[in-house]
Amino acid sequence: MTKEETPWYHSYSAPQNNVIDPSATFGKNVKIGHFCFIDKDVIIGDNAVIEHYVLLKAGTIIGDDCFVDSYVRSSGDNKIGNNVTLRYGSTIARKVEIEDDVFISPNVMTVFSKHTGEKSEKTLIKKGAFIGTAAVIGPNITIEEGTVIGANSYVSGNCKVKNGIYVGVPAKFLKMK
Repeated sequence: MTKEETPWYHSYSAPQNNVIDPSATFGKNVKIGHFCFIDKDVIIGDNAVIEHYVLLKAGTIIGDDCFVDSYVRSSGDNKIGNNVTLRYGSTIARKVEIEDDVFISPNVMTVFSKHTGEKSEKTLIKKGAFIGTAAVIGPNITIEEGTVIGANSYVSGNCKVKNGIYVGVPAKFLKMK
């Protein structure tokens, strides 16, 4: 089968200087920047924009209408919903699920394991959350719908208040939006 006969070949536009595994699948109108690495079994939905120098490891699923800025890294085995923005330099660890309409600011990091080596079962960032610049989200955390996490905060426990604002190290509830 030639490239022209392969169904996924026509569904995205990307320069020749990328590494894209043949098992990766793409929705309609996907745009990919320069020097990206897209591993096996990655799925990218319709109208997604993947900027330059992005790393998407095996098992990453990205929904429709997402924007993935330059230097974003996905450790794989995670799910990113529809209409999600991942800004410059953010890291999405394994076992992280990001629901729809979430904004991840630059240099946010999600963590897969504790210092003891205990691995995360699942970290969940619910619909409409906003994660501030350089925030760190520990393993096994749930951030409630509509929650705001302040810049430079460290989230070490669940953020249980819907539409709450959490700030600090460790992040604590401040007030309602």
